[in-house]
Amino acid sequence: MRDDGGAAFPRQIDYRATDGCMMSKEEYGMSLRDYFAALALNGNLSCPESSGTFEQVVKKAYEYADAMIAARKEER
Repeated sequence: MRDDGGAAFPRQIDYRATDGCMMSKEEYGMSLRDYFAALALNGNLSCPESSGTFEQVVKKAYEYADAMIAARKEER
């Protein structure tokens, strides 16, 4: 299974259940891999020299994301 880097913006939400008890649940949102890919895609699309089909540009964005996750592992 591919390492997605975990949750990009995890948070705990506290709420009151119907019986009045306080409960909490965790929301994970998008993965860090998706977040990194979105940032890379934004950078690629803002560059007039970026070329290729949409599928190729998106694939490259995920390659950048995978490289960023790998680099984070090396630093730990």
